[in-house]
Amino acid sequence: MSYPLSKRLQLYGFALDAVILFPVFALIAHIRARRRTGPLRVLVVPILTRVGDLVCSTPVFREIKIRYPNAHLAVVVGRKAKGILAHNRRIDELIDYNDERFHGWFGRAYFFFVLYTRRFDAVLSLGSSVSGTLIGVFAAATVRAKITVSRAPLLERLTDRLNTHRFRYADGSFLPRHYLSLLSAIGIDASAASITKEVFPTEAGSAKARTFLTNAFGGAPPLVVGITVSAGNSIKEWPLPRFASVADTLVEQYGAKIIFIDSPANRARAAKTARLMRHGELAANSTDFSLEEMPSIIKHLNLYIAADSGPIYVACALGVPLIDIIGPVDPNEQPPNDERSIQVRPSEPIKPSSFVFKKPGTAIEHKQAVDSITVGMVMAAIDKLLFKN
Repeated sequence: MSYPLSKRLQLYGFALDAVILFPVFALIAHIRARRRTGPLRVLVVPILTRVGDLVCSTPVFREIKIRYPNAHLAVVVGRKAKGILAHNRRIDELIDYNDERFHGWFGRAYFFFVLYTRRFDAVLSLGSSVSGTLIGVFAAATVRAKITVSRAPLLERLTDRLNTHRFRYADGSFLPRHYLSLLSAIGIDASAASITKEVFPTEAGSAKARTFLTNAFGGAPPLVVGITVSAGNSIKEWPLPRFASVADTLVEQYGAKIIFIDSPANRARAAKTARLMRHGELAANSTDFSLEEMPSIIKHLNLYIAADSGPIYVACALGVPLIDIIGPVDPNEQPPNDERSIQVRPSEPIKPSSFVFKKPGTAIEHKQAVDSITVGMVMAAIDKLLFKN
């Protein structure tokens, strides 16, 4: 990702401050550790803005609370994705990285000051950015654990040394399991821990979902299939006519009712897909559910179909059978791959070109991967999954 010059200068400036002031913060961390009383205070810094990554982080929150039930667990999160963690029962405090108080040079300094005053014992950074290191240093945390990656930018490699624990991520390995490995820094052996993800529907969201189903279909149909046609990243998006064809086939072969689930910003794409259907009258658009409410509508589905994006991981966490149209995404790093999930991968010999940390491939490679997945391939996966479940 390319940042504006002002953002890069801000990052370089705070990184230089962290290096210069590191002995002072390390001494403060040492003194705090010797004087600490009361429950452990842990701050987790996940990848801030991507819903799927946040959902994949939830086993970390659970394991911390299982091992240290009285611990204070705080999580730094970006505003756009905050809703998916707003009702997570494991988390005691959400810290909005994009809060207006934290904007600009002075705002970011105030952000670090706020973390310093929270007196965290440990900071676990699940991303590979420099910001995770800076948070650990300026918070004066005794334990500063961070994921490191190969071929990282120079500034990241230099500041990585300021962490007390570094966990190298091997490209292509299963990232949720790697997240759990960081817990060893605070005395938790999570090598055999469950990687089951967690999201928590709300009562208000569930009531809204029931009302939606009643208005759209007169109640909950025997087979209701959710489809999300957008992906948050255009390189993953499958063509709308193919989604429409899959929806029509589900209606004709299985008597399904279709719900297009998407954000308000993608309402037009969902509506266009419904218009492309032969049986559009049997489809409803659910584009006015917020991120906090999304789990409530997804949990009512018998099947969910989408490109690899945030809602796929929400469906996985809720145990909803799902079809993940992988496209260019590395299928081994994060995408669900269990008894309720089927990954529809590109035709051989097309290789992955989109990764969590590794530099992505070209736009041509992304498009080739998406275009190689046919309606027939998706329907074959659907038939198999519905028969199994």
